[in-house]
Amino acid sequence: MTTATVADTIGSDNKRMDSYVLVKVRVDRDVAPQVESAMLEFGALSCTFEDAGDKPIHEPAPGQVPLWEKVDVSGMFPQNYDASLLSSLLKNEIPDVQEQDIVTENLQGQVWERAWMEHFEPQRVAGNFWVVPSFCEPPDPDAVNLSIDPGLAFGSGTHATTFLCLQWMAKQKLAGKTVIDYGCGSGILAIAAVLLGAKEVFAYDIDQQALVATDDNATRNGVADRIHICASDKELSGPVDVVVANILLAPLLELSGRFAELLKTDGALGVSGVLSEQVATLAGVYASNFQHSATEMREQWILYSARKNGIRQI
Repeated sequence: MTTATVADTIGSDNKRMDSYVLVKVRVDRDVAPQVESAMLEFGALSCTFEDAGDKPIHEPAPGQVPLWEKVDVSGMFPQNYDASLLSSLLKNEIPDVQEQDIVTENLQGQVWERAWMEHFEPQRVAGNFWVVPSFCEPPDPDAVNLSIDPGLAFGSGTHATTFLCLQWMAKQKLAGKTVIDYGCGSGILAIAAVLLGAKEVFAYDIDQQALVATDDNATRNGVADRIHICASDKELSGPVDVVVANILLAPLLELSGRFAELLKTDGALGVSGVLSEQVATLAGVYASNFQHSATEMREQWILYSARKNGIRQI
């Protein structure tokens, strides 16, 4: 996928490191989602939005977008990333990004982790389904509580695309179903599927660290026995009832046919990582194999759901 190719160019050490490179880009609010998308594609471990007063957006209400005229988009990268090369990639990808708007600094890992802990809190996804950091007490101990912390693999529940996928999965009737989490990152969606009743989940990612994170997080949540960690696409076993993928537009366009192969007839598909202006392109490609069910929006990000040769929506 595109992410791996670019990340390999900049730096490919997948071991947990003590230091990080913070890249902060100040842009107009309309450009901020493009910068975030590019950073994630170039291998960012995490991204966040801040205004000039350093007030972060963690989980705005559905449909909200930042109102600040200028937004600082911060990306956390491994210590061996070439910040100058990354700056060039960002400027080439997004003409609105100027050299003077890019600031980089080195951070110690422990400082970064403490900073993230200050901003994480339990989030209600839907009904009695919560995402709860391990260092927080669940607001409702009897609810479905998914425990996950900020880490090096993408997916902790606060990003709009992850939250959209979690909400979509909460709407599915997953009891007894088989699920594929394609591009599993931290494993949050695979774990959610099991906690919501799925009998078997296949979690796949091209990043070895993501597979390690998924295994660790699945063990923490007591669901490792129902999640198959797959290091290759060839290990995925289909057809399954549900496929969920929270990645980026380019690989999603390439994977339309593969998702159709992996899904049962009338199987449910939920894909995110797509900006609002990109959804028409995605829908055009997926129309040959799927019947569109719904499009959900959070900030400027989209979740596109459909069914293979759709007959009806459950």
